[in-house]
Amino acid sequence: MADRPVCELMRVLPSSVLPDEGAAPALQRMRSEGVALLPVLDYGELLGLVYERDLARLRGELLGRRLVRDVMRGDPPVAPPWRSVDAVLRLMLTHRSEAVVISDRGHLVGLFTLDDAARRCGALLDAAALRH
Repeated sequence: MADRPVCELMRVLPSSVLPDEGAAPALQRMRSEGVALLPVLDYGELLGLVYERDLARLRGELLGRRLVRDVMRGDPPVAPPWRSVDAVLRLMLTHRSEAVVISDRGHLVGLFTLDDAARRCGALLDAAALRH
């Protein structure tokens, strides 16, 4: 798995949110799409990532008054789709990030998360167990 290109294991870019979008609608979108984070884009420029966990911590009226820009995590790590999974995992560790944005020549194409890596490891372990 480590030497495979990350594009083989990444999630195709989900929808994105705008920085001035309300936090409550962003949380609803994540839940309806079944994703835990979304990229924050402004005119195609990556500003950060917003995590469901961070939005869920806001309660009631506070959630309704906040904008995505208030709760997003700025400056996420970015890697090209041909970068190895091992290199992307090291990038996550260096940046203490749960996700890396995958970008091909300035165009966002996907996300690679710790969950994606764990899922792939689980599949490899299952396959190995079936062979024995």
